[in-house]
Amino acid sequence: MPPHDAVYRLPWPEGQSQRFIHAKGANPHFQQRDLHAVDIGLPEGTSVLAARAGVVDAVEDGHGRGRDEEPATFEGNFVRVRHADDSHATYAHLARQGVRVRPGEHVEAGQLLGYSGASGDVERAQLHFGVSRFEKSAAGRWEEVSLPVIFIVGQPPYRFEPLTGMIAKPAYGGPAELPRFASETPRRQGPQHTPTAEEELHAWLRIGLFFLIGIAMMVVSSWLSLGPGRGKAEQEKRGQTPSAKH
Repeated sequence: MPPHDAVYRLPWPEGQSQRFIHAKGANPHFQQRDLHAVDIGLPEGTSVLAARAGVVDAVEDGHGRGRDEEPATFEGNFVRVRHADDSHATYAHLARQGVRVRPGEHVEAGQLLGYSGASGDVERAQLHFGVSRFEKSAAGRWEEVSLPVIFIVGQPPYRFEPLTGMIAKPAYGGPAELPRFASETPRRQGPQHTPTAEEELHAWLRIGLFFLIGIAMMVVSSWLSLGPGRGKAEQEKRGQTPSAKH
């Protein structure tokens, strides 16, 4: 199978800071199909957006009729989107009757899929997000395998791997606030400058000048280290000649 090098936008609206409650570093997902999945602490009713373009493969939005209802599945209500590389993204624990797309529908990155909830086997509202694809095992069986996810924020895109406890805020129209932990001070993405041809030429000229200065200093240093020794040898030679005559 080809490597999975796709990147994903954050699956909630711009301007909202949300925390990864389960991700790398403290992840309770142990099944092969969701080993790299993450849980995000979205409040109930938050818009859930497509993290990547694709085609809706399956949906469920009938779970969670009452607070005392036992969860029928771990995922509860969900949307499953198939991508162009045959990987799938699963958006789970959605609100009852909170799905806004249907199977076969094409969705673009950032499009509304539904609303967050607490359906399935969870105690509070959150979004379960994972990417997987079917791969053939060594035994020749097709198995659903979880894939690591790299998210992006900002323009130009800043790539990051989600970690447990990390706080992120989507922004895609310009520089974004960099992902951070609660103990860290918020920092914004610095502007990236693309040098012009003239600036590149000046940079290479400066490098060449520093190189020539370095060579000149090595030559002078070598001359100085050899000069005094040579002079001393000449003096000793001249001093020995008269003594030989006496």
